[in-house]
Amino acid sequence: MDKKLLKLYSLEEAKKELLNISKSNRVEAPIWSLYKILVHCSQTIEYSMEGYPKLKPKFIQITVGKIAIKKFLKQGFMKHSLTAPVPDAPVIPNEGDAVEAMQKLISSIDKFLGYKSDLYPHLLFGKLTKINYDKYFAMHIADHLSELNY
Repeated sequence: MDKKLLKLYSLEEAKKELLNISKSNRVEAPIWSLYKILVHCSQTIEYSMEGYPKLKPKFIQITVGKIAIKKFLKQGFMKHSLTAPVPDAPVIPNEGDAVEAMQKLISSIDKFLGYKSDLYPHLLFGKLTKINYDKYFAMHIADHLSELNY
């Protein structure tokens, strides 16, 4: 089965898509469970405000990381390993309460949108502006949601 390409350009758009999923009677998640996807996406947003557990070396951030984020932002979508956890983050179980995880992700989005302090560097892309983080998080969520059928 071919994966669809979902494009989301902001966290506000991502919230609307998450609400569509929450209204769906059926969600099929062939790679990670819906619960695990939602917790993972929430985790990445929270780390922008708390600091990622482990960063890639500076050299990687300013070379590979900068090239990758520039490409993603230019094309408006990203493709990445949908089974790659955040390095050194707590392991997310495959099963859990998807409704609670959905609420947590929406809460993390709202917290980020209202956040006024400096953001921490991304583990691969390094320092990002809030606008670029917003776009990146939307693309990250979209890439994970693209694997779902709902």
